[in-house]
Amino acid sequence: MFKKKLLSVFSAAAVAVSMAVGAVNTVFAKDIGINGIHSQGETLGTFLREDYLGYESIELDYKYESETLPSDAENTFAFLVFDTEWGGWDKINVGQNNPVSGQTYSQTVPISTIESALSTNNSVYGFNLITDNFGAGSVTVNSVKLIDKSGQEEVITGSWHKGTASTMNVDEDSDIIVNANAYNIYLNGFSAYGFTNPTVDVTVTYDNDLGDDPYKEATLYYVENFQQENEVFTPVEAYGYKKAAAGETVTYSFSIDGDAHKLAACFDACMVTEIKIYDKTPEDTIITGNWTKGTTSELTLESGNTDFWFSGNEEFIYVFNFSLKGYRSPTVEVTANYSTIPEDGSYMQAELYSQDSKIGGSYIPVTLGTHKYTFDVSNELTEFNVCFEGCTVTQVRIYDNRSDIPTEVSGFTASQLAENMGKAWNLGNALESTIDGVADETLWNNKFPVSKEMFDAVRAAGFQTVRIPVSYLDKITYDSENGKYIVDDTYMARVKQVVDSALASGLYVVIDMHNDGGTGIDGMWLDITQTGNDFTAIKTKFAGVWTDIATTFADYDQHLLFEGFNELNNGYDTAPTTTELYNITTLNSEFVTAVRNAGGNNTDRVLIVNGYNANIDYTVSNFAKPTDTSVDRLMLSVHYYDPSDFALGENNVKTWGTQAQKTYMQNQFKKIADFAKLESIDMPVIVGEYGAIDKGNNSFRANYLKELNSIANQHKIITAYWDNGYIGQYGFGIIDRTTNSISSTGQTLINAIFSK
Repeated sequence: MFKKKLLSVFSAAAVAVSMAVGAVNTVFAKDIGINGIHSQGETLGTFLREDYLGYESIELDYKYESETLPSDAENTFAFLVFDTEWGGWDKINVGQNNPVSGQTYSQTVPISTIESALSTNNSVYGFNLITDNFGAGSVTVNSVKLIDKSGQEEVITGSWHKGTASTMNVDEDSDIIVNANAYNIYLNGFSAYGFTNPTVDVTVTYDNDLGDDPYKEATLYYVENFQQENEVFTPVEAYGYKKAAAGETVTYSFSIDGDAHKLAACFDACMVTEIKIYDKTPEDTIITGNWTKGTTSELTLESGNTDFWFSGNEEFIYVFNFSLKGYRSPTVEVTANYSTIPEDGSYMQAELYSQDSKIGGSYIPVTLGTHKYTFDVSNELTEFNVCFEGCTVTQVRIYDNRSDIPTEVSGFTASQLAENMGKAWNLGNALESTIDGVADETLWNNKFPVSKEMFDAVRAAGFQTVRIPVSYLDKITYDSENGKYIVDDTYMARVKQVVDSALASGLYVVIDMHNDGGTGIDGMWLDITQTGNDFTAIKTKFAGVWTDIATTFADYDQHLLFEGFNELNNGYDTAPTTTELYNITTLNSEFVTAVRNAGGNNTDRVLIVNGYNANIDYTVSNFAKPTDTSVDRLMLSVHYYDPSDFALGENNVKTWGTQAQKTYMQNQFKKIADFAKLESIDMPVIVGEYGAIDKGNNSFRANYLKELNSIANQHKIITAYWDNGYIGQYGFGIIDRTTNSISSTGQTLINAIFSK
């Protein structure tokens, strides 16, 4: 209900030993969406080699469901490995021996173990995962995950000298086989899968007597495919000849390919004392100085990659000649202090290049004070320049934003996703702000553009999901050349930037189409009261815009959800007409179809649909579930601001909490929960908005929120608090957007939300 937003002006044991024996610093998992109850002999999925490249192992989480199990039950699962020519199959059995019904088991199977099972001479093409021999019962698969091994390492020590068959030692738990003969050190039986930047360090001490040739060669080779009959050793990297002093100890670092299964090393005139195989995490590169546009200010490389070349001229800061290999989420962060906002330069510009080709760029609104502006970039980036007007740049940092990356979510049903989304928070009065049909995020008393720091505060408060209302209005145009509706590129880029910031803060994100259907909003076009050709035109525009939105975010995983519209109604406090209900049903169907047809991850993205005005009673009485090509990927949204004189009214109704009021709330939530469980509906429920404005009655507001969330928890309903950014009389605000922190009032309300 947009009007309220204007009130204030707004593993059981592992079956094989993994390669790494060092400490694991970070483990990333990708759930591949296999779950459910299965019988013996079912194929759960086919995985080509390209599907699992970059991962170390597969983790199975499951439990037996049968009341009785054969005493010799085993081999719950099997991997059927097949080759490139489909000429051979080999089977690896895995499973818990003598399992207990109802008990959950977890097993980790290294990719290298699966791949090494193929007995033919052809290379691995992929494998099938099947359920195997456990009798007539059933097994519930909770999850199947691909695990990478970022941060792991293996250290091999010894004293090897070319010309002798010296000994090198490896941990007894390692799969690596070392053969140090008189010519080379051979390492066999490992896999570099799962490393983002696999690296080999070799530490050598040069002989005291180098004779007449102080330049000695250090060369590392790897075997590209260990299953080929005729192995060809390919140089990975050669440092050439090292001018070594007598007795000098040197560590050579070599990058290797993720396909590597064997290594061969040859080091002349020295003693090899250590070989370390690990995932090299790039250092932060930090450039400091005091640069202002219009001057050739000094910049200094403080730490990081010494191959960087940078310059600060009168127009830009340039950074050239660097590699982002090994970065999982490469990020450029610029710290700038704005003392004034230039009239004609209120945007910071960044341009990103790869081998002289522009691959991206951004324009970011700026605010007074010192701020950090971040740009997510790709591994392809080789150079960039930034221009900040009206400020002093004090630092440029290039780093791997690993800590901000949520585990990828894919293949989840709506029900599964609902369990992970936790408590939600609305970014109200921001991207849906409008005046005279113009959408602008700072129009409704929010003076500062949305920032990642604000989302960090939301996440720190305990919320796991953010709903981002978006109004498109004047940003929609018709592309006559291609015959479709599109959203303005600059505006869409800003929406994407806000979404990316929220995701980077570890939040699930919901974006909707908000005030395009806001009764009384200038420029509103999503009008459900229309009929005939007028409504046909509206329907076409609606589907076209959602196609453009979904295409923009097609590669995003299920941390991002779409909601078709917000509180569509006829603008009157009357019951909806048959036509209006029909139009809402039609728009829900158009929304689902448009998103699914946009491709990418949209084919199984979780989508949120609404009934008339997001009202519980009207939804229960009249909602019709849209047809969906994807099973269990829809959520149902309602809003709750009852009683309205307490929750919304700028009046003297400040108290809440009578038994009658609590009973009414309980009955309404039970009503929508029971409706959603009907076989014809069968969707999880989200209360997409709720709250009560500040009338100096925070104890009653807190009781209201506490009771609402307690009841919602009982029914497993997600709740999303409405925050309009306004702290004080008649405001909903709990996050102070000027300081990106929780307000004193807000903390009381947050405590109430999370009390149970």
